[in-house]
Amino acid sequence: MEENKGIDKNQIAGFLLMGAIILGFGWWNSINAPEVQPENATEVVEEVASDALSEDAKPAMEVEAVADSNAFTAQEVTISNAELSLTFSSAGASLTSAALADYHTYDDTAKTEALDLVKGNSQVFDLQLPGGDALSAKEFEIASSTPRSVVFSDGTTKVSIELAEVGYDYSFVVSGTANATGKPELYWERSAQRTEKGISTERQYSSFVYQLTEDGDVEHLAGRGSDDSEATDPINWLAQKQRFFSLIVHPEQGFTTANIATVNGDDENENLIKEYTATATLNQTVSGAYTLPFTMYAGPNQYQLLKTYGQGYEKAINFGWGIFGAIGRGVVVPIFNWLEGYGFGYGLIILIMVLIIKLTLSPLTFASYRSMAKMRVLKPEIDKINEKYPADKDKVQKQQAIMNLYREAGASPLGGCVPVIVQMPILFAMFRFFPASIELRGESFLWATDLSTYDSIISWSTEIPLISTFFGNHLSLFTLLMTVSTILYTWMNQQMTPQTGSSEQMKQMRVIMYLMPLMFMFVLNSFPSGLTYYYFLSNIITFSMQWGIRKTVNDDAILAKIEEKRTQPKKESKFQQRLAEMQRQQNKNRSQRRNG
Repeated sequence: MEENKGIDKNQIAGFLLMGAIILGFGWWNSINAPEVQPENATEVVEEVASDALSEDAKPAMEVEAVADSNAFTAQEVTISNAELSLTFSSAGASLTSAALADYHTYDDTAKTEALDLVKGNSQVFDLQLPGGDALSAKEFEIASSTPRSVVFSDGTTKVSIELAEVGYDYSFVVSGTANATGKPELYWERSAQRTEKGISTERQYSSFVYQLTEDGDVEHLAGRGSDDSEATDPINWLAQKQRFFSLIVHPEQGFTTANIATVNGDDENENLIKEYTATATLNQTVSGAYTLPFTMYAGPNQYQLLKTYGQGYEKAINFGWGIFGAIGRGVVVPIFNWLEGYGFGYGLIILIMVLIIKLTLSPLTFASYRSMAKMRVLKPEIDKINEKYPADKDKVQKQQAIMNLYREAGASPLGGCVPVIVQMPILFAMFRFFPASIELRGESFLWATDLSTYDSIISWSTEIPLISTFFGNHLSLFTLLMTVSTILYTWMNQQMTPQTGSSEQMKQMRVIMYLMPLMFMFVLNSFPSGLTYYYFLSNIITFSMQWGIRKTVNDDAILAKIEEKRTQPKKESKFQQRLAEMQRQQNKNRSQRRNG
């Protein structure tokens, strides 16, 4: 018989479950118990005492019950303008609601409720002064209020809040007398709730953002990871950025440092995007009477709007790093806003943007096609060279012969790559632009009801291993069209490009070229339909341009020009002349050493 050495796991689980049930039952009873109103307390006590005395036949006595007149009851006050409505509680002057009148959550199709960035107790904004109580511990009274402002006071500390007449910014000023000298510390926490259809994309594009004091650069805490933390250098402002909306805290003198952390929500809670936590030290020393002014922002990540504040807030919108971000901010955004100013629909705006980019690059495209045409007419001669050097040991001689042929004909195997290389930064800039553009949010085009998220024509609820994880439980039609058009474009290029390597190498290359669109289909299936619509249009217009150029380019005329060029005397470039001179000098030195 096996000796029982203690409580097994099942027993522990049972005890824990029973404890949870008891605690849960007690909690349920406490929240469902009838509330005793303070003003009725005297009547209840007197009634109970009277019944007890009559029952026991005791002599009459006066019973006095005094209600606690000092009990604090929090009050809420709302200030608003046409764009933003803010609700504050007198308990700690805490923000309990930040409702954006012009925006709604993705599932509010009737658009009946304003989108609320702060719901109830989802945010903690606590200011701790040296040697004093935290702001959250204060029991304020409403000293004064107007439709756009409110002042809280408890006699020693005052919080003055004023909302801008227009827009999403407001001032938050804390003043009073400090008990000790030092720098106040801010603790800021929020559970960011879901606002968009594509939850994985929203989590990816949600993170802490801050501006460094030293050089004004704006940094982003990694958004992809499920758990990220960082200690910053001195910063000017700190933002809890979601994909399309942000809360920004900007002290007048900035922060000396901030410890920030984010944790992604999980699949068990699909309404939680991220948990934000920050502990930051203000770059302001208080001693005696103090005033701590903050500028706050609670609103959309709209590039031009954020730019008007002149504080670098617009850089919180991540258009990518380096040249990709520069193209996004300096080229794509101005063109988009210019077209938007004409009142065009967003589907048409995207089409016009594709046409502008393609027309701008058309000289390169035409030159690329001429280079490909030269390669095509040279294919019979290339085939002869391949037949002449079939063995692997002759690979070097074969490559030299092919390169000599290209040089004689004035053709370049890399000529067709130039437009692709030039377009790559633009493609990556678009890859960052569309997921970050709030202008597309809720805008429909054809079957896509929202260009800022995926356009699912087929969806399912069953979890399929790997497919659900990497592809999603839906099929985006624009992504499918983009994939098919990319495969057709790849096939067309394969027909126009001559085979220069071995048959086995070309087969492997073709497989890779056809697999790439399928891989991108998996990556982009959950991305905004505006992005995949752009890529689809880009493929179609490129295909059409090449078809039109091919109809106007005469292969026989190109071949005739190649033959004519071959008959002309070859003029070496200065670089080739220098190489030849170096070779002659080396040969001369070797000859002298042998003779010496």
